[in-house]
Amino acid sequence: MIMSTTITLFSLFAFTTGVHAMLHSTAPKPHILFIAADDLGWNDVGFHGSEIHTPNLDKLANEGEHHNITFDQLYTCYCAPLVPGVIMNRTYVQPVCSPTRSAFMSGRFPIHTGLQHEVIHPTQPYGLPLNITTIAEHLKSAGYATHMIGKWHLGFCDTKYTPLERGFDSHFGYYVGAEDYFTHRRSDSVPGKTATATTVETHVDGLDFRNNTDLVLTMNGTYSTIAFAMEAERIVSQHNPSVPLYLYLPFQAVHGPLEAPQHYIDMYSDIQNEKRRKFAGMVTAMDEAIGNITEVFRNRGLWNNTLMIFTTDNGGPVTVGANNYPLRGSKHTLWEGGTRGSVFVHGSMLEKTGYVNNELMHSVDWYPTLMAVAGITNKETDLDGINAWDTISKGMPSKRESLVYNIDNNIPVAAIRYKQWKLIVGNPGSPSGWYPQPKLMSDQVADIQMIRGHANDTTYLFDLDADPTEHFNLANNTDKQEIVAMMKDRLKEVMKTYVHDLSTLHPPTAKSNPADFGDAWSPGWC
Repeated sequence: MIMSTTITLFSLFAFTTGVHAMLHSTAPKPHILFIAADDLGWNDVGFHGSEIHTPNLDKLANEGEHHNITFDQLYTCYCAPLVPGVIMNRTYVQPVCSPTRSAFMSGRFPIHTGLQHEVIHPTQPYGLPLNITTIAEHLKSAGYATHMIGKWHLGFCDTKYTPLERGFDSHFGYYVGAEDYFTHRRSDSVPGKTATATTVETHVDGLDFRNNTDLVLTMNGTYSTIAFAMEAERIVSQHNPSVPLYLYLPFQAVHGPLEAPQHYIDMYSDIQNEKRRKFAGMVTAMDEAIGNITEVFRNRGLWNNTLMIFTTDNGGPVTVGANNYPLRGSKHTLWEGGTRGSVFVHGSMLEKTGYVNNELMHSVDWYPTLMAVAGITNKETDLDGINAWDTISKGMPSKRESLVYNIDNNIPVAAIRYKQWKLIVGNPGSPSGWYPQPKLMSDQVADIQMIRGHANDTTYLFDLDADPTEHFNLANNTDKQEIVAMMKDRLKEVMKTYVHDLSTLHPPTAKSNPADFGDAWSPGWC
């Protein structure tokens, strides 16, 4: 059942009177609820105009109104919710899972942690470098109770890479990047050699579902979105309100495989495309879970002092039901559709609310921002993240003028941004077109019916203020050559700080085989 809350005059008064004092040292530290959806596209939430039902997210992001961001309003729209909520309209993520999660945890671009190439596969012996202090470790040292529920995907070959060793008091969830939503098992392949030294791939399969370090054997058949919501409700309902809480909740949803309880899928019988129909059901199941969790925060008396952040980890994969329209491209690409996140912030400590914030921000910025919210002095000098609290809470201009989309010498490709200019050198990835809402397509039509984009150039320059959907490559325009040269000079400077990716240094190994660890993906092989 989807929960709803009536905002009373008393609660509205409490929100407004607490605004200016909330972050003073004499006030209690705010609770932090950080929710990350997996593979959620730009056009997969109601507050961006999707046909998918997300009433709880819409209310939190844009309280009191359903506000559709149209093509012409990508950078200019304004809305007026009744209570705190700010849509962060220009917040960027990485094009795939592990790199973004590393940015959340470290405050560093993946080119500075070695996680810039693809994702950490279950059979690869590495993780987020151990010399990095995670945001969870900082918050724990500041007196926070730190709990994680959901997907880790930052390495598990040794226990020291896992959540309980990276600052979390508890972890309920899984280590790998994807698995079955009901059985919680993951299949993969490990390398091996025959007697004649011929390289072969061996199929392996194992369970990955844990309560702290213990395998959970009693939830075969329980949908992970529901299981994670139940655990979140348990933690919140038992939490001491006088202790600041950091709850990091990276859902499995809505990453493949496309699975959901049938009644959620049946809600979308009008969607002809099967992948989109299943995907929509998964999104609505997650939305309902978030509504239930926030209701428990209210019932426990925590909500008026809770800062909630909602973000995706990358753009939506258009080949498996997601949609990023009108943005270009997909997950796995450096187009805007792969890297511009659906993000909002909600909380009574926000001084300016009821609008769409168009200031530039990146996932690395959450790290120093949450430290500031928690009253922690940042002494790290090598962060890429910038404290964005004044931008988020007051609508002040962003201190960020530039960002690194990614640089991967294995492809090779590099993409950076400075002010409104975006430079891509190399192959940005595919699919590279613009995709209509799958609702308009039947299964007899190609799974990704698109307005095709040409991705045959080797250099791209876009003015994202004038062209947020990347239709016009200006790299060859005579009057833009000085800008191209300036951007390439900036790229050269960034490249001086590039570190070698860890993925190619740590290829898959048969040592990870779950058969050697009680039929489960487990630490202990690196």
